[in-house]
Amino acid sequence: MKKIWNSFLMAFSMYSISPKTQMERNRENTSWILIFIPWIGAVIGFVINRWAIGYPYLCSYAVLPAVVGAVIPSILSGGSHLDGFFRTVDALCSHQTRERKLQILEDSHGGYFAIIVCVCYFMLAIGIWSEMPIDGLFILAFGFVISRALYGFSILTLKHAKESKCTLYIPEGVAKYVQILIQIAYIVICAFFMLRLNAHVATACLIGAGLSFLYYWVISYKHFGGITEDSAGFFVQVCEVAIPLAALIAYKQWW
Repeated sequence: MKKIWNSFLMAFSMYSISPKTQMERNRENTSWILIFIPWIGAVIGFVINRWAIGYPYLCSYAVLPAVVGAVIPSILSGGSHLDGFFRTVDALCSHQTRERKLQILEDSHGGYFAIIVCVCYFMLAIGIWSEMPIDGLFILAFGFVISRALYGFSILTLKHAKESKCTLYIPEGVAKYVQILIQIAYIVICAFFMLRLNAHVATACLIGAGLSFLYYWVISYKHFGGITEDSAGFFVQVCEVAIPLAALIAYKQWW
């Protein structure tokens, strides 16, 4: 139980804006961390859900609700995944060798490629959210759990390019397979409730999540020789714009 409790504290400390713990980041304290990261997605989804209920009474135009919807995930997660997105984009845009790209992932200095792409990312996100019907927000709230469950699933199942702190998250023995099943359960439960709300839009969202996972898998193996903690963070950000985009396409009936 101590391991699980410590992992819970570490998850919210590292991947949300909650107060930071002073515990050491080792396998003892992080071996169950991946099952709690989707809980942060649930908190984000809850806030988005409450915002969807309240903003029609507070705002007369679509811009402010769209901005809030686009930035809430990054604020509540403490920018933890955005940091990985920033570094990965910088590495991919460098067009260097694999070894050099891995070095760029370790560099704390951001290049102008990453800045340009991040600005475009948030402009795209705001544009998508500004067009989203209110009903869509209740479906999208589940997407933040799915993106983080897929994040954990990838760390547990895919090849890692190098030793990093996320390798500390992988427990030994049967616990690893238990965590894989828990991540799958998160996805199935969220998919069930999304499909109950709107089967057409939910199907589009799940396809968007699947395609973004496939994209992440391919570029990680092609450019880095496997996933890294940064490319996993990159995936979360990509997934959280792919799901709303897919939902919007379904609502607009562009397919």
